Amino acid sequence: MLASAAGRAGTAFAGRPQRRPSLRGGRFAEGVISGDPSPKGITLWTRVADVEGAGTVELEVARDRGFRKVVARELVRTSGRIDHSVKARVGGLRPHEQYFYRFSTRGENSPVGRFRTALPPDSRQPVRFAFFSCQEYTFGYFNAHNLLAEEDVDFVVNLGDYIYAEAYYRPGDAFAGVRVDPIGFSETLDQYREKYKLYRTEASLRRVHANFPMISIWDDHEVQDNYAGGAGPTGGLAPELRYSQRRRAAAYRAYFESMPTYPVGDGTRIYGARRFGRTVDLVLLDQRQYRDDQPCGDAQVGPPCAELDQPRKFLGRRQMDFLKKRLSGSRAAWKVIANQVTIMPTLYPGGDYIGFDFWQAYPGERQDLLGHIRRRRIKDVVFVTGDIHTFIAGDVRVNNDDRTPVATEFVGGSITSPGLGEGGGGVLPGANPLDPQTPESIIDLLRSTNPWAVDADFDHHGYGLVTATDDDLRCRFRRVDTVKRRSRTALPDRRFSYRITRGHPSLLD
Repeated sequence: MLASAAGRAGTAFAGRPQRRPSLRGGRFAEGVISGDPSPKGITLWTRVADVEGAGTVELEVARDRGFRKVVARELVRTSGRIDHSVKARVGGLRPHEQYFYRFSTRGENSPVGRFRTALPPDSRQPVRFAFFSCQEYTFGYFNAHNLLAEEDVDFVVNLGDYIYAEAYYRPGDAFAGVRVDPIGFSETLDQYREKYKLYRTEASLRRVHANFPMISIWDDHEVQDNYAGGAGPTGGLAPELRYSQRRRAAAYRAYFESMPTYPVGDGTRIYGARRFGRTVDLVLLDQRQYRDDQPCGDAQVGPPCAELDQPRKFLGRRQMDFLKKRLSGSRAAWKVIANQVTIMPTLYPGGDYIGFDFWQAYPGERQDLLGHIRRRRIKDVVFVTGDIHTFIAGDVRVNNDDRTPVATEFVGGSITSPGLGEGGGGVLPGANPLDPQTPESIIDLLRSTNPWAVDADFDHHGYGLVTATDDDLRCRFRRVDTVKRRSRTALPDRRFSYRITRGHPSLLD
């Protein structure tokens, strides 16, 4: 079956459609994207630029790049109401097979994309995926995507901050931007739509999308920096930042128009799960839409305040219940949680918190989740995390003084957004956005203050690469030499390669 972005359903079929696509010309400037793979289905997306009015676009899916073995062909309707985005869910496919797809109007064809469907439910085959986050357009080039496009993975996971509603840096500024974001500060639906188009002018990002299915969640910058969706009309932000429910609704609408995913059920729910055989259960979280305001003034660095231990929503009860039930019921070798913000605490010498935007600022829900994992003896839980623009690997403990972890966390740096060694967060003295060279003594200090962390890189950018088997899970941090100029140079990753085995979550043993 095939369901279109406009909600219409019809049967995908292999013969030529009775009618040709009605839209003429146009351009497929953003390329093509596949998403949310299942054993028998996939969501396919594009957008047609430079057309007017409503009409149809042809979608073809084939087993070969030359489209001689077409397995699905359908006309998908679009219009200016959805910014001429074209999205369809295609079913009836075979598990863990590679397919090719393309869109066309009368006179124009999209680039060809490829995807691999998910493993069948009883498979114990390895699962290989990458995870990335945080690609601020003005600070640097998306060089890491050049590496990612060449990987051999089943899918990629976007952990959020895919776009930035803000534009922080400009060439020549002290903080060393490399290019201009002409849209700037986004508040309206049209502005949010234009952000996705701008980011996809990066050819490296388009190649990643053409090569692999993407599974996506959002973080804060898809709407506005550090907003708290459950904090009421202000979003927990100062009035001069002009947060509003209308602005959030526009951002959410642009996200679903521009991504190869649908909300779960009605509304704007994104949390859910994807199963990849018996090897990986991938649980997707939403840590923005339901959270209460950050405590302690949402300081970058500061001591724990009196309100820290007060009850406060982070996931919210319904999402927490879903997560605990999914973890308890999973029979997969690995329970992988796609996690926007770090669940390991991050402390400054002396006990100050580095950030109140993370799990550590919501200790009630953190204790609830990790205590559940420990009480139910749920094994082989792994958090893959974005947001903090830093590579960190370590053990997840229920309490800081525990010696036995209940899970493992891999924090995958950023595509471009500034890390601590470049001045991100303003917490490291001497940080240099042009030439970050954090002394090893600072990394040693991090480990001594945060003994659950095994290693970190504050200076570089990239993504995480995971291979999960029935016996072990390996993660490598793939890093690039710079984002300040175009480059395809990868850094050695032996130091930042990790392995855990079933029943043994600690990286510190």
